[in-house]
Amino acid sequence: MRKRSVSLFIRHRLQQSKLTTLMVTCFIAFNLLLVSVIVWLSYQSFSKVTFTEISNARLALLNESTRRGFDFITNVTGTAYSLASNRELSSLLETAGTGRLTQIHQRREVAKILEHTVVVSEGITSVELYTDAFNGVAVTMADRIYPVDTVAADSWYGALENADAAWVPLRENGSGHSLVGYAQRIFDSHGGTVAYVLIRLSREDIVRRFADLPLVLDGQVLLVDTSGSVIMQMGENGADGTAFGNGDSSSAETATVGDAAPWVDQAWLEEHAAHAGDGFEVASAPGGSQLVLYSRPAMLQWRLVQIIPVHMLLTPVRAAGWQVLGVAVIGLLCSAVLAWLFVRGIVRPLRQLIKRMRQLERGNFDTRVELSFTEEYAHLAYGFNHMASRLTDLMDQVREESRAKREAQTSLLEAQIKPHFLYNTLDMIHWRAMDYQARDISRMIVQLSKLLRIGLSGGKLFIRVRDELEHARCYVSIQAERLPFAIDYEERVDPLVRGCYIPKIILQPFIENAVMHGHPADGVLQIRVDIQAETSNSKDQLVIRITDNGQGLPDGWALGETTGIGVRNVHQRIQLYCGTGYGVQLGTAESGGVRVTLTLPRIESEEQLNLWVGGESA
Repeated sequence: MRKRSVSLFIRHRLQQSKLTTLMVTCFIAFNLLLVSVIVWLSYQSFSKVTFTEISNARLALLNESTRRGFDFITNVTGTAYSLASNRELSSLLETAGTGRLTQIHQRREVAKILEHTVVVSEGITSVELYTDAFNGVAVTMADRIYPVDTVAADSWYGALENADAAWVPLRENGSGHSLVGYAQRIFDSHGGTVAYVLIRLSREDIVRRFADLPLVLDGQVLLVDTSGSVIMQMGENGADGTAFGNGDSSSAETATVGDAAPWVDQAWLEEHAAHAGDGFEVASAPGGSQLVLYSRPAMLQWRLVQIIPVHMLLTPVRAAGWQVLGVAVIGLLCSAVLAWLFVRGIVRPLRQLIKRMRQLERGNFDTRVELSFTEEYAHLAYGFNHMASRLTDLMDQVREESRAKREAQTSLLEAQIKPHFLYNTLDMIHWRAMDYQARDISRMIVQLSKLLRIGLSGGKLFIRVRDELEHARCYVSIQAERLPFAIDYEERVDPLVRGCYIPKIILQPFIENAVMHGHPADGVLQIRVDIQAETSNSKDQLVIRITDNGQGLPDGWALGETTGIGVRNVHQRIQLYCGTGYGVQLGTAESGGVRVTLTLPRIESEEQLNLWVGGESA
């Protein structure tokens, strides 16, 4: 039920919307959807291509950094070899059979050699010597010579049992600078191991070698050995100088000291450290997707693993995407404006057609629509103009038919009156000629002539008030000669309305009724005609009142039920010529007779008459 209500509401709103609004809204919605799809697909494709290119570029950079960052290996190994082959150092370490003072002197000389080596060798933090040659000599000043038993428990010490030299991971010392070292045996003249030299490298020594390639330090950078153990962590969570830790290579475990755990797990590091290739892949992490790049191993079989959040790499792409989206929005707005202008141009002929239709509804059948430049609108305009022309022709035809009908009805109605009166008058003239002298007959014939001339009026439908009064006087004069009782006829007419036009023969039928049916039993028949101009409902009217002192109307008499021809004829002609707002009303006069009230339009000129006769002012 709710869905149906929503559907009806949407349909109602659509029906009330303008065509321009609907078309522009649909255009904008379609373009918005199209632009959104295009921008999204373009962004995805561009992001994928750009991400791949950026990943390849960073992988190449990481390989180059691995190659260049570990070129110090040769210097370190050379320094260790020079110490191991130094005959002076070997002889100073042979303390068997020497006195305590000599051993003190030998220890100092060895310390000087170590200090000199640190000074002349670049990128080395310290050089330490582990030997038991000076165990019996007390340390008089700080040096870097230690007994062998201090490192006997370290894992790297055991690694030298089967090798003369090796790169070894180191525990951090108290200063926190040691990270990795290179250990090598020093043999005496008899081929026995007399000492172990350990060259330490710090985090700063290694990080400094990557400083000329700052992009390598983006994100989190791990220095991983062949077993997947993390030797060092740089960049994010590791660029503060805190070493990631020292792990036991044999156990593939890493001890973390101060740093957060890497963003990839140990299993992933072990898997990718097992082969000698490079590559990259996207890994999932709690903070979002991460791009993991691993370089080819260096001379030590160490490699760099760089972990960068994907959103960091795609930040420029997103910025470019927002720019593209901004351009698309601007283009959409421009297209919306152009669409509105285009739709308005399309809808303008429809609005013109609606405007002409409203004019046609108001009766303006002469309105026309200009032909449009499009075929469909041209057909509509042609159809509308043809319809308006046909309506104009039909209206003219209806007017002509109406005029002909009225003329025919008038002729018929007049034909019903004139023969009847003419026959009676001629009959009366016949009997008068038998009884009276010829002067009376002559006078009556003159009156009859005037009456017939005015009644015919050359076929005109309207005559002036003065002519209609003349016609009534002729009729009264003839009847006064014919009837045995006297007739007192009186006219009271406003002089300003004597020239007005009224339908002809509208007084005579009511005077005839007064003479034939309303005369009193004894006394004189009085007939009064009063014509005045009045204004009613903002219309100028002529009001004709005919009163007599006769017998009055029968009880229950009604105009619609009368069987007489004259009264009904006048009422029908007035409404036919002038409209339903005009006509005849009959009632009882104050004197007891009949009062007839005729309401007519005030027509003062022939121009007004032509409009009424043409039916345009009805």
